[in-house]
Amino acid sequence: MEGKGEKAGTQRLAWADLARGFCMMAILLFHTEKYYAGEEIIPYALYVDNVLITFFFISGYLFHNPQKAFSVPHKLLSILRGIIIPYFIFTAVIALPKAFVHDDTSLAETYADVLTGHASWFVAALAVAQVVFAFYVKISRYRPMALAWMCALPYLIIATTYHLVDSERWTSTNFWCWHNALLMLPFICAGYLFRRHSQWMTLIKRPCAIILMLISEVILKYWIHSHSLFMTLQPIHIDSFTLLLIDGLIGCLLIIAVCHWLPRIKWVEWTGAHSLVYYFICGGIPLLVTRVLTTIGRPYEDNYLNIIIAFILVYAISSAFSFFILSFKKILKISE
Repeated sequence: MEGKGEKAGTQRLAWADLARGFCMMAILLFHTEKYYAGEEIIPYALYVDNVLITFFFISGYLFHNPQKAFSVPHKLLSILRGIIIPYFIFTAVIALPKAFVHDDTSLAETYADVLTGHASWFVAALAVAQVVFAFYVKISRYRPMALAWMCALPYLIIATTYHLVDSERWTSTNFWCWHNALLMLPFICAGYLFRRHSQWMTLIKRPCAIILMLISEVILKYWIHSHSLFMTLQPIHIDSFTLLLIDGLIGCLLIIAVCHWLPRIKWVEWTGAHSLVYYFICGGIPLLVTRVLTTIGRPYEDNYLNIIIAFILVYAISSAFSFFILSFKKILKISE
């Protein structure tokens, strides 16, 4: 069954762009709070992990194209052109102003982060996860159970060894954020399997399924918040990998199911279609906007209305900046 905006795999999926658009806006809000108030106001574990996981789920969903035979070389070239090359271009260009804004960070340290994949952990993890998953798809010979176990195994290994290794060791060995990438493999796999088994997507779109997922999420979030559990994906600080898996999957399915029912919102879809560009600037723009607001005498002052105003400015400037960057799309080969 074809979803909203989906025709034979040849057009963009409107629900996918809508979901990524709302998720990108949530990430911009999170960074606006962090820089403006100096802390997260809405707890990270209540939504940030879910919106990040949704990106990985959708990337897995788009991995399978019913109209084309899967090719590892073709997929690797797509990852190189669509994710890795833009990563180096954007992070290298942003490195100079980033080092200037962060007075305690040298330019050498900033470029070291670029080379090691830490200049934008999400993009690095997405690239690594997709490369690993591409080989997994081929090795598994497209068998769902084999693929699922191959993706679950690294997650289980990290979950069982995480508390045995100190946090500094996790950070120092996390070259190109491969720890984060392996944690996201089950969610990429879930998205891939949902595309291959279209009846699953039909099932979660039912109103009764949406209500059930919503109730489940409320219960899960209440448990997580009441027990002050950490679900931070970077740097990895996770108190329950079991809850992360359950909450992450239900949360992203709920987001996707709701976006199937919502009417089309073109400006949100545009944001989702170009979410990779937004992600490169999702830290810098909120930082600059909130610093300017504070400098001109508009600090946060425990007034959430100021956060909303700052977020609107952040989103508007980020959109304008992304539009300008995408004017050079043919040169930069930015993936949509």
